[in-house]
Amino acid sequence: MGKVNSVFKVSGKLGDHVFYQLNGKQVVRKLAGKKRGPKSETQKKNKVLNTEFAKASSAGKFLRTALAEECSRMNDRYLYRKVNKLMLELKAEDGAEKGQRTPGGGLVTPEGRAILRDFRFHKKYGHFPKLNSAAREKGKAVLHLSPSRQPVEGVTELQINLENGDYRSHVHGTPEVSVQNRAEVSLHFRRRKGYLDLLFIWGEGFLQGVVVAEE
Repeated sequence: MGKVNSVFKVSGKLGDHVFYQLNGKQVVRKLAGKKRGPKSETQKKNKVLNTEFAKASSAGKFLRTALAEECSRMNDRYLYRKVNKLMLELKAEDGAEKGQRTPGGGLVTPEGRAILRDFRFHKKYGHFPKLNSAAREKGKAVLHLSPSRQPVEGVTELQINLENGDYRSHVHGTPEVSVQNRAEVSLHFRRRKGYLDLLFIWGEGFLQGVVVAEE
């Protein structure tokens, strides 16, 4: 920082210097130059982590948007935190190299599918129905559920691209569950490249979903 002796009062940026008033005197300082040279390993690692974190956060927002009505029934103002954490866990299961991992990539693995299956959107604890699996069979999805006294009120079929947020959904009515805790729903959408096929069961106080397994 240096003092300026001039009959003119100058303020602001001029070239690579900044002029301003300090304690009634005009001073000038040189702008700090950008650091040059290669990035450190720590900087490279942080960039990779930030990139993947941003992808996971976006995927969480996309899923919550696609399930806006179902999520609103949970009445949980902090649900976005749980969903973002879910996306980070799914991303960690993706076998791609670091920096390229995504939640969608994690969901194609058995480990990622198990993580989604065991995830609860609801914050309440109770004897809620659980969807253990859903498999595509000739245009239908065969659902296997755990026994529960509380009924499933509806099934949401969701086809979504977690990379760009594009999705389409269809709400099925109350499924007829057999004594073997099995149900069937006619799938509304055909398979589409780059998209995930998911099914969610919901009812009073609960929401849970799985990836639809292919034939």
